[in-house]
Amino acid sequence: MSDEDETPKLTVPKFASFRPKPETSALKVPKFSSFKSKEKESSASADSRSRERERDRDSRRKRHHHSDSHRDHHHSKRHRSEHREREKSRRSSRSGTPEHQRRVNPPRDNKEASRLYVIDTKGDPLIIRYGHIDRAQVPAYYRDGYGKVLGTTGRLVIHRDGPRDQFSLRMPGEGSYAFKDKDVRKQENDSLEDADDDFLPLNTSKKRKRGQQDTESSGEEEKPSYRSIEGKAKARQFVDSDLESDSDSAAEQVDLDQNNPLKWKSIQLSRRVKDQPDDIDAWLELANHQDALLRAGEDIDHRALEAEVHSFAEIKLHMLESALANVSTPQDRTRVLVPLMREGVKVWNSKTVVKKWADLQKDEETSFTLWKTHLDFALSNISTFHYDSIKQMHLSRLGQILARSGLTRFIYDSGYKELAVAAWQAFLELNFFRPPHLNDQTTAFESLRDFWESEVPRIGEADAQGWAKFVQDGGIGDAPEPLEDNKDVVSQSRDDYRRWAIIEHSQAEKARMPARTMDEGTEDDPFRVAMFSDIEPLLFIVPRSVMQVLQEQLVDAFLIFAGFPPTFRSNTWTEEALHDQFLVCSSKTQEPRTLNAPSGDEDPVEIQRKPPAFAHQPLCVSQSPDILFSGGEWFSYLPERDGSNEVELNLAFNVTKQLVHSANFEALAECYLALCAAWDRTGVKKPAKALLKRYPTNLDLYGAYALAESASGSHDVAVKVFSSATALASKASTSSAFGLWRRWSWMELELGDKKAATQRICASVDDSLRSLDQAPDVSSTHILKAHQGFSSRMNDFLSAGELDHAEPLIECLVLLSYLTAEGCSEPTSDSQGNISAAIEVIHKQSLEFKRRGYQASPAHERVLQFAARLLYLHATRGPFRRAYLLDQLKQFLVCFPRNSIFLALFEWADSSLRVIDETRTLLYETVLTPAQDCLGSRLFAIHHEMERGNVNTTKAAFEHAVSSDVCKSNTGLWIKFIQFCSMQRELRPKAKDVLFRALRQCPWSKDVMMEAFLTLNRDMESSELKGVFETMASKGLRVHVDLDEFLEKRRNERRVQKGRG
Repeated sequence: MSDEDETPKLTVPKFASFRPKPETSALKVPKFSSFKSKEKESSASADSRSRERERDRDSRRKRHHHSDSHRDHHHSKRHRSEHREREKSRRSSRSGTPEHQRRVNPPRDNKEASRLYVIDTKGDPLIIRYGHIDRAQVPAYYRDGYGKVLGTTGRLVIHRDGPRDQFSLRMPGEGSYAFKDKDVRKQENDSLEDADDDFLPLNTSKKRKRGQQDTESSGEEEKPSYRSIEGKAKARQFVDSDLESDSDSAAEQVDLDQNNPLKWKSIQLSRRVKDQPDDIDAWLELANHQDALLRAGEDIDHRALEAEVHSFAEIKLHMLESALANVSTPQDRTRVLVPLMREGVKVWNSKTVVKKWADLQKDEETSFTLWKTHLDFALSNISTFHYDSIKQMHLSRLGQILARSGLTRFIYDSGYKELAVAAWQAFLELNFFRPPHLNDQTTAFESLRDFWESEVPRIGEADAQGWAKFVQDGGIGDAPEPLEDNKDVVSQSRDDYRRWAIIEHSQAEKARMPARTMDEGTEDDPFRVAMFSDIEPLLFIVPRSVMQVLQEQLVDAFLIFAGFPPTFRSNTWTEEALHDQFLVCSSKTQEPRTLNAPSGDEDPVEIQRKPPAFAHQPLCVSQSPDILFSGGEWFSYLPERDGSNEVELNLAFNVTKQLVHSANFEALAECYLALCAAWDRTGVKKPAKALLKRYPTNLDLYGAYALAESASGSHDVAVKVFSSATALASKASTSSAFGLWRRWSWMELELGDKKAATQRICASVDDSLRSLDQAPDVSSTHILKAHQGFSSRMNDFLSAGELDHAEPLIECLVLLSYLTAEGCSEPTSDSQGNISAAIEVIHKQSLEFKRRGYQASPAHERVLQFAARLLYLHATRGPFRRAYLLDQLKQFLVCFPRNSIFLALFEWADSSLRVIDETRTLLYETVLTPAQDCLGSRLFAIHHEMERGNVNTTKAAFEHAVSSDVCKSNTGLWIKFIQFCSMQRELRPKAKDVLFRALRQCPWSKDVMMEAFLTLNRDMESSELKGVFETMASKGLRVHVDLDEFLEKRRNERRVQKGRG
């Protein structure tokens, strides 16, 4: 705050229109004065202090006022015009009628003035903390003039904005009179009122008499009790009970839904819960509506202040507590308790939250969702966190797949990596390779113990044959050769803490897979060998009767643990786990880097020539063969192989291979082949032939192999595979057969051969076009036949609800329209097709999905992903309109706001260097909303600011991400934030503060704590580094090398060297 702001001044109000004060008066007219001389001195002084604080607060808030000015621009012109007319009228009135001129009062005594008005030079320091004055210290009063600002006759009024008094221009329908229930009574002057209904009055009516006003207002109901229900702009809510103007009664009959839908919805919901207190749906909707009200007060450049967020959290908490008092069923109680406890964490202190959870122990036993909410709190509460206590919480719910996934991820992040991997190996062996005669858990565990302690290859390791084969062979097997111990990396740093950190990190890297007893280096670290007694508490048997149903969920859970996206997504819990901040380890492909300021002379064309962010991870999309085998020219569903994920990729590769070949898990074959391509893009031929030999009738597997060869550049091999597969499917009209033809046609189109692409897509319904050498030219008859064939089969599948079968036919119809339709309304070259016709088909089928209730289906998302790829291909082959591309992608994002492909292509198309960043606006308005917020979108927003923004905007994106409820405890996000601040010169002083914030949110993560030693060791004192290590040890995290022993060893080495010198 400037010095001028700190100096208290009593000035004439900004909106005053009265004449200057006579020189004989020693007192300045206070703002909005409605005080009477009979009031007590204490009341006057308190009111004076209150006005002084409000002026200081308003001056501070002026810097935010400009962000709202554009929204009120259409009001401002009318206001200025009316204001000039009123000024002219007042001046003529004052000059013509002496009685309207201000009378000059005699000057008062200075002592009397000091009693009436007190200048508070100290102020209230708690205003900054709480955001408003302490109203308990302000005597009761009412404002004269019904809230109108002194010196104005228009609609400029004082209103309450939460704890603040603010100005606003009251528009028709915004007064509180229109919101109150009114009794309809027969009036004597009905005929006179009816006569006035046919015209709008040009002048405001005169003020009613006090007695008449009190009589009419006596029957009105009380206003809603929640100050936030009305939204941020509450022009109709005042402190006083008699701030209504008679001039509002006619204008406020306007339909309020047209003016402010959020406010109208608030009123309707508040009335619902008042009339029906047992309507839990209404209570929950009202509580969730507060998020929309809070967001309504923000804009893209000015987010809600921490005090405002806390205030809305208190309001939601109060509403949920009221709802809890009206629940009648256990289900409704759980529905209320989950959001109540989530909001309570934001309001209560740690001890209060712990006590609340202790009181809800019985409710937790019957509700997994409530237990998961408690677990999330316990994980992120550093004051009570300990590894053993959290592990016990997980074990109490071990029977749930999601709980077991959380347990193994927690163990892994706490540093016990080999134990977590061993637990998954034993679990998969127990349920996929259990011998047929072992159904009893005790007997099965004894046999599994023998298998485990024999140290033969286990699932996920090379040459593993499975537990069942081991039992079949009579318990005989060969253990793998012992591994040699790779020497630790020797650091040349003079900093002993960094040297320790490098050795500790090296030891942790070795522990990413469990060791054998005979491996070198295990004698010094007992945790390196996972004994069966260590993993037995983490195991449970899935009954064979439900194994067929649950096997897809088990594989998805393992893939998420290993750091890969799920492949089946056949259950709602899988979707929940996919976006769980505690389970998802964000990819390291987007490394922090030093940002340079934009030069300002970059060519937008050059920016657009850069490909989209194909490597962005994690990719939030619906899985399809196009993204499983994309090469480098399109988005990849699986992350690229690098040093950070090589061990996990090899583990997943071996696990899926053994499940496909040894456990006959055919549905996993396509995922296994994709992992083969991710491991070695040019080495898919051998595993693909082995799969086709085992599953010779799987057409999808043929298509996957052809796409893998095409992605590696072997187009001739891909053509042969497509030809063999389509010949095999020549007598079948299945969706898989149409998918083969569509992918073959697409490959030809990518190679630039539109004629061959048209021939392939039409050959799917016409046998005469299937010859590669002597096929006739495609005629209009062929095109019409193909169009009818695609449409009829597509409609049949949609009517039957078989969306996965309808999807390839929709894609065939879109591609056929692009290749053959005439009359394109968009710019087109010879190498392009009719994009407008193709997109028209997309929109028509998208509406069909919505009409049938399948808007959120994966098949719908895959169809739009294909359309996005067609748009990108079209844009890279010739002329295109950027506005058209952006408009289509924006419509796709309305259906699927989290889709990474749509976001990345939108950013690529939005390449112009303009003041308005359309991508940033889209992220704020559509993607990063409370209902759609997720880790993938937050990481994309950070990536966008790194590419197009600057250091400050990137830091703001990080801050918004770590403040989000869905990302605030994600370890990968915090590590990226710490590294980013460390690499930026202007942010380096703040990196340490970010580290401590990360420790508070992620106390279970050893990787976060190691950032103090690996990234910020130069910025931290020795005592701080020791404190981090002590925290790591006291919380039960895994430590390979004791820091105190290492430092003592280093001191002894220096003493020896000094003695020799």
